Amino acid sequence: MEEHFNQLGLSRQPIFDRNLNVVAYELLYQSESGDDIAKFLKGDQEACDVLINNFTSIYDSGALKSLPAFLNVTEGFIKTESLPSLSRHNLVIDIKQNPKITEELISSLRRYIDAGYRIVLDDFTYNPDYNELLEIAHVVRVDISKYNASEMTKHLKHIQRFKVAALAENVENYEEYDKCHRLGFRLFQGNFLSQPTRIQGKKLTSNQAIVIHLLAALQDKEVTPDVLADITSRDPQLTFKLLRIVNSAQFNLPNKIESLTQAIVSLGMNEINKWATLLALSSNDDKPSELIRQILITARMCEFIAYHTEEVDSEMAFITGVLSMLDALLEVEQSTLLSQLSVSDEIERAIRGYEGKAGKLLQAVNFYMIGQSSFQLPEDVKKVYADAYFESLRWSNETMQMMEGSHL
Repeated sequence: MEEHFNQLGLSRQPIFDRNLNVVAYELLYQSESGDDIAKFLKGDQEACDVLINNFTSIYDSGALKSLPAFLNVTEGFIKTESLPSLSRHNLVIDIKQNPKITEELISSLRRYIDAGYRIVLDDFTYNPDYNELLEIAHVVRVDISKYNASEMTKHLKHIQRFKVAALAENVENYEEYDKCHRLGFRLFQGNFLSQPTRIQGKKLTSNQAIVIHLLAALQDKEVTPDVLADITSRDPQLTFKLLRIVNSAQFNLPNKIESLTQAIVSLGMNEINKWATLLALSSNDDKPSELIRQILITARMCEFIAYHTEEVDSEMAFITGVLSMLDALLEVEQSTLLSQLSVSDEIERAIRGYEGKAGKLLQAVNFYMIGQSSFQLPEDVKKVYADAYFESLRWSNETMQMMEGSHL
């Protein structure tokens, strides 16, 4: 189980305040080669991976989102303005050491600050040229291993002239912590306080072909949320990711999500475009499994039957079908999966115990698919179920071919 839940390639290290309360985490990237945890992410691809995995992966405890996450990004990533509008309480932008000060960089950072983000200057060495940067930053991280006591005092005095919180990093023992505390550092990080720990979670993979199709559709200014929902629905894991994004703290929806169209409308075209781009960067070419085919058939059957019988909203029926088997695909407990999503009570009751109209529909579809002999359909709906089954086979085959990339 531990091996299975260590697929994210991420670790986190706590950041403490002067009272030794954990106030944030730094996200650290683990390279595929098995090298030591990299302090600096080497490129925008990895930054995208970290961002996506942080907000759209399943965790066994769910504790990561309760505190801000420091994410180290490249200067180029900042200038692209491709970060979605996440809650400022969830994400702190950590800039690589001593960037070249340009008007473009300052302007880009000011836009993020105006949007509510906090800015961290990483592994910072004071220079008067950085005064303009210090005037807009919120936290300055100082690698205390680089300075003796006299240099540290002088360095810190320069920083404390500005309204920034000084963070002492690489604190390796009590003497160093005590010295930094007396000097006036407000934040502390290092192996003496807490070593990095692997984030327990399963990395989700959205199929690149589906995401590319979604990106292409988003280029059409006349595209509707219904069209985007239709494309997204062809990949159960992408469906889950978008639902997780919409249910993040930033959007704070008054009503619970019951359909993909509702989720996309809530997210908005601008945000869905940004997130689709990030998903495309972070996805891989894993071949879809037979279980995905079963999920697609189940979801499409629920949708088709609901549409033709009008007993249940068809879009809600589709979501119910997807989520009813997604725990098996992701190999997590159903309760863990549902705890990550803010779906309606009707959907949750349907999945957990076949309760309500949506639950009865889901149960009927499952019985039909396995040829349950004790399951008897009324004569007037037998044809609806037969048509739904063959339509679902056709639709799932078409979708699987797309996911395998044969129609790109």
